[in-house]
Amino acid sequence: MTANTTQAFWTTGPLSGELRPTDVDGSLAGAGTNPGPPVRLRSLCSGISRGTETLVFRGNVPRSQYQAMRAPFQQGDFPWPVKYGYAN
Repeated sequence: MTANTTQAFWTTGPLSGELRPTDVDGSLAGAGTNPGPPVRLRSLCSGISRGTETLVFRGNVPRSQYQAMRAPFQQGDFPWPVKYGYAN
């Protein structure tokens, strides 16, 4: 990994996923009212929430809800491959 890359969890099939490299472009920098300096974080572990992320991970998002359940920073499309939510 370089200073501008990290890994993100992608759901690739029912109950299947993988970590994929992703760029950190800084587009969210300054999004708040008091942006302050950039922050660098390191995760030791992550998880999948019991709600919407579990629906996505299991492949249980109803086709009729694909648009309604689209996350603001989602990449990919339902059912998969998709990077959804905050798992990393």
